[in-house]
Amino acid sequence: MSSPSRQRRRRAVSTARRGVAFVCVLLSRTFSATAAAMLEESSSSSASSSSSSSSSSSLMEAHAQTLEALVVAPRGTLNAETRTRTLKTLMEETSRAPTLDALRERAKEDAVRRARTREEEGNATETTDEEEKKSETEEWRIARESLYVLSALKHVGLIRKEWLAGHAAYEKLTEGDEDGWERSALERAALMGDAWARTALGHRLLKGYGGFAKDEEQALTLLRDVATEGLERGPTTYELESPSGAEWLRDRERDAGWVSESVASKAMDQLAMELDAAARGDDGAHALLGYRALVGGRGLDQDEGAAFRHFEEAAQRAGLPAAHYNLGFMYMNGMGTEQNYTAAREHFLHAVATGGIAPAYNGLGVLAFNGLVGEQNYTEAMHFFEKASELDDPDGYFNLAQMYHSGHGVEANATYALEIMERASELGHWRAPYELGMTYSQDVVIPKNVSKAANLFHIFIEERFEWDKERNNAIEEVLLNRNAWGALVRYALVASLGSESAANNVVWLLRKSNAYTEDDRYELAARMLREIIVCYNSPEARVDLGDILSARKARPDLMFDLEKNYEQVGPNASTYDVSAANHYAAAAFNDKPYAEALVNLGWAHFLGAGVTVNASRSFELFEAATNASINAYEATPCVIAAVIAKLWLLAASLSLRLNLGSLHLPSDHFAEKQLANIPSTRAAMSVVEVIRAIEVLERYLLFGLTAALAIVIVYRAMLPSQ
Repeated sequence: MSSPSRQRRRRAVSTARRGVAFVCVLLSRTFSATAAAMLEESSSSSASSSSSSSSSSSLMEAHAQTLEALVVAPRGTLNAETRTRTLKTLMEETSRAPTLDALRERAKEDAVRRARTREEEGNATETTDEEEKKSETEEWRIARESLYVLSALKHVGLIRKEWLAGHAAYEKLTEGDEDGWERSALERAALMGDAWARTALGHRLLKGYGGFAKDEEQALTLLRDVATEGLERGPTTYELESPSGAEWLRDRERDAGWVSESVASKAMDQLAMELDAAARGDDGAHALLGYRALVGGRGLDQDEGAAFRHFEEAAQRAGLPAAHYNLGFMYMNGMGTEQNYTAAREHFLHAVATGGIAPAYNGLGVLAFNGLVGEQNYTEAMHFFEKASELDDPDGYFNLAQMYHSGHGVEANATYALEIMERASELGHWRAPYELGMTYSQDVVIPKNVSKAANLFHIFIEERFEWDKERNNAIEEVLLNRNAWGALVRYALVASLGSESAANNVVWLLRKSNAYTEDDRYELAARMLREIIVCYNSPEARVDLGDILSARKARPDLMFDLEKNYEQVGPNASTYDVSAANHYAAAAFNDKPYAEALVNLGWAHFLGAGVTVNASRSFELFEAATNASINAYEATPCVIAAVIAKLWLLAASLSLRLNLGSLHLPSDHFAEKQLANIPSTRAAMSVVEVIRAIEVLERYLLFGLTAALAIVIVYRAMLPSQ
């Protein structure tokens, strides 16, 4: 049974930009001279940084090799010797880090120094920044990264005390707290400036889990600072492609049509088909190859010149609107060709006229807003941004919000600008969450909302710091490399940041793979699921936790699993079954009923597992699950459950008449029937009763076969045409 729509977990993304190889236009201010200069400075500093690191990179290379050794497990499970050796190496690297107390003291001193700096004039701020940069030596960066890695793995439970105890660096790592040292390690890494550690710490303070008391103000400060750093990094590939959706491994066994988007996009056979089609003159293939070459990492190296030629071929031969739009984008940015705003406008106009391409309207608005072709014209820019937003283009909404906020060509209206910006964020604009986060954190346009602001900054960080690439690497470890341990480590590192999908995939790997084979694997999975429930109130997590508890694979947490009991708990029920039923009920009767939870709760009533035995209630829940399903794939198991339950009930009734038992069904199902009067031998049963029983059985078998045939027909109808 598949999970609900991914829109519940992440903001919707414009499918057009991915499906037909669109390239999202950058926001208007990106084309200012300031932004361009910042990008050039970023590139040059990156180059100089790379050059300096090459002269003293032996430590970094050794560190990279250690991290690589941690995730490489050809047989899916890292052998004990390699695992222990690698973890000890990471632990030795952390010995270069100051203690937690020393870092806290340093943080206080830095805060005082910054406060003084704000009161003074001159270039003191620049001096402070330079001092901070000098303090970040290679050893410093290695130590903080190793602290984060060890903290994340320990939090999930992938590090056991006996693996590291007795080592010389262990005492310094744990700082006297052998059970909860991952918290101090995380805080140390955060105080040393590690962006991932600060994000992870901010998320735990925001939600109040992992041994940290809830502190939304401190969480907001941490997440806002990291988000601001992400913004200052300049444009990234997210302006060329939308972040890929979060993929859940649990869907593999619930949805027959599940395909990994990450793996499919890099499939070499698909690339070979596109190359062959392009060679035979297929214009659509040229557009797809152009997109691959522009973005890179999809079987082709990034090559803007090649991308431009592919788009040009598709535009000239077939006049594809999407190809014209992409050419306009590349002309406007000087990608693969000389910058030419006039040519960009011509291609945008062609894309609008022939295909109504929403981003092309936005591109025309950008040109008009900045006066890149003719004079600056706010009225024309407003017109094009409105046309783009009417077609649900996130960039159109974002730029329209900016115009209303600043009063360009229209009377300033901050409240309406906020409303439009919310829509841009829902549609997946890369910068909108940051702008909204700043608005909700300032108490100017609307009352301050610390929790919402922090969550928005967290969304921005997730997309800006490219978590999806880490998740994609992890899922490729599972599907392509058969390296479950490597996937588990990668997912653990991202899960620690506050990624719901990564956390769920950690649980799936603990339960379903050979990545971690210790006896406490299900206890670790149950603990992680409880954290997911606390942070996201995830119905999937509740169902998975219920399944683990009902199977007696993990012990119930009396404070958590029995916090609110389901109203129809059965008498003398097992704590395991009651805990499972509580989680099924919580997911089943949520704001959005979850079909899988309804089915599981229906079976619990049918079998008397922790709840009252009630066949009528079971069938009501099966029907409710069918109605709550979002597609035919999800509805099919609900219908099958109802058919199986009816056939089972009928067969059990007949079996009782034949004195063969109730086929493992609770006797309460048959309490109202006068079974006590049934003769004790089969010979005493009348021929008429046997015939009637056979007729009833045939009727239900016919019903079952008809339903099965209907399901097959529906499934065949849903298959894509060849």
